[in-house]
Amino acid sequence: MSQSKRLFLLMALLAGPVLLVGCGDDEPTPVAPPPPEPPPAPAAPSTPTNVQAALDMATHHVTVTWTAAANATTYTLERNLVGSGEGFGQLQTGISGTSYVDENAPFGTLQYRVIAVGAGGSSGASDPAEVVNEQMMAPMGTLSTRVGPGEIRTLSADTVYTLQGVVTVEDGGELHIPAGTHIYGSAEVQPSALIVRAGGKLFSEGTEEDPVVFTSSNPPEERSKGDWGGIVLNGRSLCNFPAGDCVGEGSSGQYGGTDRNDNSGTIVYTRIEYAGFEVSFGNELNALTMNGVGDGTTIHHVQTHAGSDDGFEWFGGTVNTHHLLATDISDDSFDYSTGFQGMGQFWLAQQDPDDGDNGFEVDGNEDDYNAEPFTVPLLVNVTLIGKGPNGEGGTEGESVDGFRLRRGTGGHIVNALVIGFGGDGLDIDNPPTAQRIADGLFSIRNSIIALNADAFEDPEEGIDEEAIFNTEGWGNRVGVDPMLGDPFDREHPDFQPQAGSPALEGAASLVELAPLLTTLPPELQQQFATAATFFDLTAVYVGAVGPDHDWTQEHWTRFGAHDH
Repeated sequence: MSQSKRLFLLMALLAGPVLLVGCGDDEPTPVAPPPPEPPPAPAAPSTPTNVQAALDMATHHVTVTWTAAANATTYTLERNLVGSGEGFGQLQTGISGTSYVDENAPFGTLQYRVIAVGAGGSSGASDPAEVVNEQMMAPMGTLSTRVGPGEIRTLSADTVYTLQGVVTVEDGGELHIPAGTHIYGSAEVQPSALIVRAGGKLFSEGTEEDPVVFTSSNPPEERSKGDWGGIVLNGRSLCNFPAGDCVGEGSSGQYGGTDRNDNSGTIVYTRIEYAGFEVSFGNELNALTMNGVGDGTTIHHVQTHAGSDDGFEWFGGTVNTHHLLATDISDDSFDYSTGFQGMGQFWLAQQDPDDGDNGFEVDGNEDDYNAEPFTVPLLVNVTLIGKGPNGEGGTEGESVDGFRLRRGTGGHIVNALVIGFGGDGLDIDNPPTAQRIADGLFSIRNSIIALNADAFEDPEEGIDEEAIFNTEGWGNRVGVDPMLGDPFDREHPDFQPQAGSPALEGAASLVELAPLLTTLPPELQQQFATAATFFDLTAVYVGAVGPDHDWTQEHWTRFGAHDH
């Protein structure tokens, strides 16, 4: 065999087996067909949509519904109790339909989400649906008749009351509301409001764990600002209008007099929600109105939430207050005028970035800027939170000014913090207001204005806000970030100054204020004579919340859609 043939056979053997076909009768060996393609893997189910949660207020059962998801055979439902810190957990697995009734829903704000399950695995979790399961106690009661002179009426915490129409507590009458009582202002019978006449008394005596709650009669998820009127206290203390003109807004009655120590009762650990019904055009009720209320009245630990007019408003009076919280108020968070001369400590406002006016709106007298007695309160430890850092976010034109002080007002504001407003941190209007400064009846001391769209209003009428705020000896600071935890979060805010915060230094103590008080007219020195016992002397920091405890996060308050 030639060398070339041997090389050819070697290459053929190396290349693989060779089919040899003879010339006889043998058939060729059949070749096996390729195996069939495997079936495609099942598709993963799509994420459920249109998840909704509805509360049956009679049974407190929550029905959750959703739209069927493609490729799903069953569903898993998860639930989260907002504020519990536990997050979402499985409530039910293997649900074959597109609805589920949660018959053991806890009280509070609940979130539900759905996961589709099929042969191809599980989908992602749906967007959550939220519902408020508010505790209601049976039986239901109605508060619709006046409390007459000499009558003492006591409600029960075991009954939920609906306030229908304007209910008055007349001169000499008393209404007592114990801790844990819920009163629903009627959204159907309008206007509905609680008005205490001069000489009458209201005792709303909640506790930190069991507050008294005034809210809307609408279902929780349907409540809105202005659903009902609010609460009005009329007293016989100061008013700088002529006697016949001291009449409250919303036709709430006559007030005013000369009794600085007048007593209109007690409001403590009380929350007032969704108030501010407009009685007539431009004539709205505030969440809590204090007309000529005297310092014999006890008011502290009160929250006004989601009101359509002002949160707290004082027309004259001498009542002393502390731990006041105004959240999501449409108009002004704090508004005082008409000769108000009370003391206050720990006032805090957090505004709705889409619906809010001023933090403070303050007047002497809207008709006569030099009317006496002058508006001269003594306020210590105030925090005003606007729409967002540098006044940004929210709706244009909302959350206007931090301090708007005008119409001849006076007053001494100490250890205040103003941040996040879309207008000015400080706006002072009208020459009579500047005159109060010259007379020693008006100052802002040891305070911080920062993170607003503008720190000050442009000078007008000879009033230079920047120069006033920077008065030598007042100890104020501008543009210094106070380093609060998270003051603009409307669901879970943190108002505490963090380590290294400028708010923890530069505050004034009451001892340092003593010389200021001695320069006041005799009637004001007498009015503020109890300052050493009224004020918390340990609160030597700027703002309403200190580094060790945030009182706004206690059980009696609420933020956003949920309470504590």
